[in-house]
Amino acid sequence: MLGTVLKRLAQGIFVTFCVIFISFVILRMIPGDPAKVMAPTATVEQQQAIRDSMGLEKSIPEQFKMYMVNLFHGDLGESYFKSDTVLNVMEQATPLSLILLISSVVISIILSLILGTIAGLNGNKWEDRLISSIAVLFQSMPNYWVSSVLIIIFSVRLGLLPSMDYSGPASCVLPTVALALPLTAVLTKVVRSSLIDSYNQEFVKVAYARGISTVAIYFKYALRNSLIPVLISLGTQLGFLVGSIVVVEYVFNFPGIGYTVLNAILRRDYNLVQGIIILFSVFFIVLNIAIDLGSIRLDPRMRKAQGGL
Repeated sequence: MLGTVLKRLAQGIFVTFCVIFISFVILRMIPGDPAKVMAPTATVEQQQAIRDSMGLEKSIPEQFKMYMVNLFHGDLGESYFKSDTVLNVMEQATPLSLILLISSVVISIILSLILGTIAGLNGNKWEDRLISSIAVLFQSMPNYWVSSVLIIIFSVRLGLLPSMDYSGPASCVLPTVALALPLTAVLTKVVRSSLIDSYNQEFVKVAYARGISTVAIYFKYALRNSLIPVLISLGTQLGFLVGSIVVVEYVFNFPGIGYTVLNAILRRDYNLVQGIIILFSVFFIVLNIAIDLGSIRLDPRMRKAQGGL
């Protein structure tokens, strides 16, 4: 088991280094001059002085070497436009995005287990068809469109919730709903199909033959077996969820990490973009390790293959 964790960590470190290198090179190859963005009315000499202070006149290998040396010392550089260190900027923006991420995931898991169970236990009945149709509808709606509709209904028409910026917990409600709807739809379909498949397995039929109660069969056998594909699907969907955060936060002008990285890209704030990319890489590495460990815990066959857990 320890070997599996160490192997995943080694792979994660290698992947992170590759991501850092590729993103570093691509950021400096795309069109756009940070000096001109920062000081559009400055003279050529002043813009050149800005580029020199940022180290942009050096070759890309030299810039990368300097960046890695600073990175190993815990220095991610300074944000050109925020006039603050990258670590401080991310420290301010990340908690707000985590609130949206965790809230949307928790809501999606609860709703998908309820709706997926109802659909799975009533396969091919009107309950199943209704829930499946709603799931397809929610999965098909783009996040930016859902966000706009929520703003029009709950902020403009009803005046119940704030639509822009962050002024307290109420500001998180609409972005969370916009993120949770498509995730709920995907997980509901996974729970439904997994439950139907589980109830067709021999171990569930044997449990019924032994006289085990329906509730015990659901929680101990069917649901537990269904959680494995749900966990794997959740890990995959979290990648799309993080991408959706960028769009949703931009629509709501929500000052989270997604809104921050989008503005940093538009402004050619290299250090800030690079720091957020590293943050995302570490997040996905930890997430994949957690999913692997969760799958091993839930599946006895994987636990046996790993030598026990």
